[in-house]
Amino acid sequence: MIINPIIRPASDRSILIQFGSKISAETHQMVVWFTEILLESYNSYINTISPAYCTILIRLNKDIMINEMVSELKSLLRNPIKINKSTPKTIKIPVCYEGEFAPDMDKVMKHTGYRKNEIIDKHTSGDYLVYFIGFSPGFPYIGGMDHTLTTPRLKTPRKIVPAGSVAIGGTQTGIYPIQSPGGWNIIGRTYLILFLTENINNSLIKIGNKSQFYPITRDEYLSSQNSLQ
Repeated sequence: MIINPIIRPASDRSILIQFGSKISAETHQMVVWFTEILLESYNSYINTISPAYCTILIRLNKDIMINEMVSELKSLLRNPIKINKSTPKTIKIPVCYEGEFAPDMDKVMKHTGYRKNEIIDKHTSGDYLVYFIGFSPGFPYIGGMDHTLTTPRLKTPRKIVPAGSVAIGGTQTGIYPIQSPGGWNIIGRTYLILFLTENINNSLIKIGNKSQFYPITRDEYLSSQNSLQ
């Protein structure tokens, strides 16, 4: 794989690195790889870093000159760099798709025309890749969902979405790691703890991971949740 991104200032303190405009596993691999290079080689230069589908946005520390940093990064990539694909880690996620844990299941059924068991079958059979983490701390944007499950987001977002809620937002699926507002369609919930505020560098799901959902019963959910308390 060969990368050749566009690197340009995005503001007086930030730089945008653009890997084309196509969302794909190949582009994602470039984003992950270059994010690692930045963190390894330029960590002291960077205040924050935000990888996304096709871009990386870096915000510089106040003593770093933006034009010099742009030149440095362009010099790094003056010759195309070949990278090898790594084998992603797969995170298995138990989900209860029943009752109060799936308040938007009826909406997704109505929009897609599928029965509940068909939605569960399709949702648990996706070839999922965590493209990036965003929106709220630890929230994974997961691509690879069966396109026939695509369902528009809620017109009015909920003020409170429980932690662990598994949801569909347009063509994507995701998991709310903490209680927060949200406008995605909730179709289930996992008892897994995705994000710990006291240990933010040890989130369960990370960019570049594969994920695999599997169904559990309400009793299995409650039993496992109680064992974690």
